[in-house]
Amino acid sequence: MTRLPSDVPIVVLASAPWKSVGRLNCHHLATRFAARGHRVLFVESTGLRSPSVLGSGHDRGKVARRLAGFVRGLVEGPREVSPNLWVVSPLAAPWGWSEPWRRASLEWVARQVRRATRRLGFERPVVWAQLPSSVAAAQAVSPRAIVYHCVDDYAANPGVDGAWVSALERRLLDQADFVFASSPVLGERLRVVRPDTEVWPNVADVLLFSRAVLDDGPERPELAPLRRPRAVYVGNISTYKVDIALLDELARTLPWLQIVLIGEVGLGDTGDAQGAVRTLCERPNVHLLPAQPPEALPDLLRHCDVGLIPFVLNGHTRASLPLKLFEYLGAGLPVVATELPNLREVGPEWAIRLTDGPGTFPGLVEKALGDGPSRRNDRLDLAAPHDWEARVDAILGRLGERFAD
Repeated sequence: MTRLPSDVPIVVLASAPWKSVGRLNCHHLATRFAARGHRVLFVESTGLRSPSVLGSGHDRGKVARRLAGFVRGLVEGPREVSPNLWVVSPLAAPWGWSEPWRRASLEWVARQVRRATRRLGFERPVVWAQLPSSVAAAQAVSPRAIVYHCVDDYAANPGVDGAWVSALERRLLDQADFVFASSPVLGERLRVVRPDTEVWPNVADVLLFSRAVLDDGPERPELAPLRRPRAVYVGNISTYKVDIALLDELARTLPWLQIVLIGEVGLGDTGDAQGAVRTLCERPNVHLLPAQPPEALPDLLRHCDVGLIPFVLNGHTRASLPLKLFEYLGAGLPVVATELPNLREVGPEWAIRLTDGPGTFPGLVEKALGDGPSRRNDRLDLAAPHDWEARVDAILGRLGERFAD
């Protein structure tokens, strides 16, 4: 296979900060590009919504960290976080400002990114853009090629100006040399504008999560007081994504089931996620654990019995193919999920069960628990092809085809 030559630098215009607790597509790609010899600049996301500086502790912290990172970058330049991998923290105006200011802000971010690439000596990099707001920065670095990797229906996210985001995305679609979609639903939407859109479905760090099946380990103290069986949800616990009422129904219907929620509450939410989760956790069989680094999750999932994807159905979630699906399967867990379109063809019932109407979620969880641990290895085998190592090799091969012609 012809691969993108390793002397070609890559600029990842990311969809998240570098120090996110959970690893997203942008983190997996950047670290693996660097591991294969590419010099990589990870440009932290400036977001798509205005931070609620007074109302959200998360947003206040985010603003403070961004200001500190920006000042440090002015003095020291991009910070090297591992071999071949640098991070820069551009500063942008709030998205709640009027459109002329937003446009000026995008150009300001583009100048900051261009300055960072010049300090690193990047010449004609491949640009890997994940947000529509990356459009100006993508052009500013004299790119060899632009990849638009769409991992969400961004215009459907809460708290954003959907019309403005859609207009930016259309510009990025016009400029991109490659358009990759992370789910079939996203691919169908993008092909209206770019018929050559390629669907590269989300994958996971299956090698990491397989430790839950292949390695032995003691029960973590956070779980030890909780009797079995245990259902687990890992990820952002926000009301625009997680159906809190569905979890409450599950806890009420199956009071002998311990429900373990692992993650940050309210990230990116415009509703009262904190209050809703606090009320949910008043049930004696619902337990909230803080967000965990990825390396800690296999030891937790090893001692759980079913993985949950209890998403609400809206424009954001209908387009999603959650990374946690293959993380759960890689850990050997059966999965129960609401009927997201991208999950319909994933695998047989011993791997994943989808709701087919109101009130069916608890019964599906009971059926999944009935499978027991006997098919853990089968689920790992199902997840194995959906691993980041193979995906990055394929991506670099796809990019290499362009430069071999």
